[in-house]
Amino acid sequence: MSVSSSINITELIGRYPLGPLQIRIIVLCSLVALLEGFDILAIGAAAPAMAEPLHIAPNQIGFLFSAALFGLMLGAFGLGPIADRYGRRCVLIGATATFGVFTLCTAIAGTLQQVLLFRFFAGIGLGGAMPSFISLAAEYTPRSNREAVVGLLWTGVPLGGVIAGFLASRLIDAVGWQSLFYIGGVLPLALSIVLIRALPDSIEFLVMRGEPAGRFGICWSGFARLLTFPPTVNSSSTAKRPGAYRCGSFSPLAGPAGPFCCGPAISPPL
Repeated sequence: MSVSSSINITELIGRYPLGPLQIRIIVLCSLVALLEGFDILAIGAAAPAMAEPLHIAPNQIGFLFSAALFGLMLGAFGLGPIADRYGRRCVLIGATATFGVFTLCTAIAGTLQQVLLFRFFAGIGLGGAMPSFISLAAEYTPRSNREAVVGLLWTGVPLGGVIAGFLASRLIDAVGWQSLFYIGGVLPLALSIVLIRALPDSIEFLVMRGEPAGRFGICWSGFARLLTFPPTVNSSSTAKRPGAYRCGSFSPLAGPAGPFCCGPAISPPL
């Protein structure tokens, strides 16, 4: 039996309160924001302790702060279009791993030039992650909660900075300035592994790419409970409005998840 239907994803998400899938996405994106703030502020807390062993003159400390921010600017501008082409999930995971790797490298840097290089590349990762986690979380959030969720994500950045300052006051004198960068490097790498397992890609990206329905499993499974389709009804949709997506044939045995899990493909907007 074959059924075709038209589903407006934005309306579907906005019709129901936040569910477990959406909360998981928001929490994961919030953790990325928290680690971004930690990484950005860590250099400010560690700079005074780095100056003597790395032979950094007082008039050169400003470069330590600027390198990551310059990379962040370039990453935000350059990786945004890449996220649109290859998916926000891939860019977010790659960017999180990138600033984790280069933050770890900062801990073993032996000269000012090495620190600047590593901070610059860490900044590119920071810049690539920032628009991706904002966009991805906003896409899965009902319109009524979207402003609050985006505000929550942005508060993660200064909160990460607060944590960096608190840990710096405890760790730098005890175990050295490198400890901040070990923490700021290991945690993003661990989180990137979690993101690979737990973070779905953008629904809009998958639909626009015309990906097979099997690729939607992790995305659609969280929304399957929202839909019910009478198994004996055959209908076809000719919706033309933006955001309407045509679902391919599905097996009624799959129940409400049928159009998401069993259809051969979900086409771009009609």
